[in-house]
Amino acid sequence: MRKKLGIAVLAIIASASVAYAAGVWNGLPIVGDPGNTVCLDFGSTPATTPGNCNQFSPAGPTGLTGNELIPTDTGQQNPATVYIPASLLGSSVNRLIGGDMTTNLNQRPSTVKGVASLATLSPTAAVITADRWWTIAPAAGVTVTIDSTAATAVIPGLSNTKALRLARTTSGAAGIMCIGQTLDAAASQPLIGNNAVFSFWESNGPAQSATAGNFTVNVDYTSAADAVATQATLGFAGANGSLFALGDVGLLSAGPTNMTRAIAGFSAGTTGTVTAGVAMIAGSTTWKRYGVYAPIPINIPGTTMPVTSVSVSICFAPILTTAITTDWIEVNGMQLEAKPPATSVTNPIVSVLAPNGVTAPSAFERRSAAFEQTLSQYYWYYNFESQVAGGITTVASCTDVTTALANCWFQFPVNMRIAPNVKYTAGFQAFTTTAYSAVGACTALAASTSYVTVPSTTGALAACTAALTPAAGTANSLTALGTASSTGIISASAEP
Repeated sequence: MRKKLGIAVLAIIASASVAYAAGVWNGLPIVGDPGNTVCLDFGSTPATTPGNCNQFSPAGPTGLTGNELIPTDTGQQNPATVYIPASLLGSSVNRLIGGDMTTNLNQRPSTVKGVASLATLSPTAAVITADRWWTIAPAAGVTVTIDSTAATAVIPGLSNTKALRLARTTSGAAGIMCIGQTLDAAASQPLIGNNAVFSFWESNGPAQSATAGNFTVNVDYTSAADAVATQATLGFAGANGSLFALGDVGLLSAGPTNMTRAIAGFSAGTTGTVTAGVAMIAGSTTWKRYGVYAPIPINIPGTTMPVTSVSVSICFAPILTTAITTDWIEVNGMQLEAKPPATSVTNPIVSVLAPNGVTAPSAFERRSAAFEQTLSQYYWYYNFESQVAGGITTVASCTDVTTALANCWFQFPVNMRIAPNVKYTAGFQAFTTTAYSAVGACTALAASTSYVTVPSTTGALAACTAALTPAAGTANSLTALGTASSTGIISASAEP
């Protein structure tokens, strides 16, 4: 009896060892395997003998689509066992720039001049606020600020210190107002033919007065050409961005060519309604992460015209006009990702388990402040003459052309996306003595009319009109004055 029991125990141990060695999914096709490399059964033939396999693992797919579902244990969450789409694993790629307000370069609102110019606006055309983000409010008074008050700006678990506030101006008119970002063709390309999953955190001010505390979300696309940047007035958004902004506040006919509102539904955990491609969500006075998805086609539906670029925005429409300071929304952690769609050219069959493709956002991608600065200045350069006492800095290298005019070369911090549209406001100072001991204000600052008359991706040549004593050919410098009366502005936009 003991002998039989011992044999049985050895058999169980042996079978368990085989099962452990084989793995739970032994014999399943392997991604990338052609079907003739992984042997499942050598029979009695030694495994070291090549070419003597009784059974190979079946051929697997050539690659992953991102819709594959991987079972996992969530630990303490409920439910404890879930499927994770393969596309949610690994690093996400946020197609937006400056979505983290803690590291957003914030070139314009961070200056004294910028703050003044972004308060009590009613912009009928989009203007740049924090880097890469435009605002529009054609019928309302709006103020855009960066909130750094811990009680309102900090999102639990995000480790942020700032948030972007879009507020109805005190005693201002009511109406829709939006904050948005438009991608150029190169940045949009990975989204085309995929689900564009747009996620963000939002919080309502205590007296946010939109109906039911609602806000709306847009993910749009167009077939318009990737336009050269424009600033009809200093600080305005790019050409396509300005048109997308008009479309998002209800003037769809004024949007870029074939502008299409594309939201199809919500990520898990977000509820709301979708009407004509626009999502409406009931906000909360506590921070919450929301997500929507929009299938971006390769061509404009019903045509052969290719989709070229994508734009996103978050809007709310206050209805009060009384004098209060808490009628606002705050946003942060904006992220736009390309996720596998329900079907594609390489994956034409709709998955039963993921009929809409992958619609969930990945964890928010954090980038360093230095990297965000480089990305931001690829699109936008804003230099406001410092009003900080003693803040005298060199802005550009100059050469006197006459005793009243100096040509000054502004070197951009990084090579810009395209040759930018540059606007100037008179200000800054040039040396008026050969000893470089005194300066005089530029009474006019404009594009140079000699030699280099248009900007390049690396810099621009400007003419400073001032009372200069040094003779023509003398080296000079353009500096910031560093007093409260400083007024100079140089704005270079390569915004799409």
